[in-house]
Amino acid sequence: MTRGWWRRNALALGVLVVLAPATAAAISFTAWNSWDEGHPTRPITVPLGSSVVFSGSQIADAQARFDGEVDGTPAGARVVSVTIEIDPQDREFHCASPTLREVSGAQRQWEEASFELDRPYDEDRVTYCDPDLRAPYTLSLDYLVPEDASGPFALEFSTAEALPEYLRLLLEP
Repeated sequence: MTRGWWRRNALALGVLVVLAPATAAAISFTAWNSWDEGHPTRPITVPLGSSVVFSGSQIADAQARFDGEVDGTPAGARVVSVTIEIDPQDREFHCASPTLREVSGAQRQWEEASFELDRPYDEDRVTYCDPDLRAPYTLSLDYLVPEDASGPFALEFSTAEALPEYLRLLLEP
């Protein structure tokens, strides 16, 4: 390549140097933005004792306690029982299975374990967001956590309608 070639193509090469990274950045942004929209990535933090309208339903009175009266609790673990008041306001309310997370420290997380414990059957106990229930109900969840997990915790759950936002309900057992 001669010096004349570089001079003749300087403008095109300059445009290429600017547009190639800009194109890569635009493609990356679009890909990541669409991924973000389909996953729970933007928390709405609800302080202890507060309520919020989320996905058209009233979520209130989230409470947690250590439950030492559950049969079948493995050695080295204990049960955190969580209750949440949900008022679907005469609509369907769907939600993903809520996750319990440590707010501080290692920020470990645990999946709901109600079916893994030896609790007696109670037909009035609701353990998932039931879209068929249109009247207010209490969601009751159990989590198996290590004995060294002491809180504070946050209960995180999402609905498809509200993504990428999700609720983070602060809890103190």
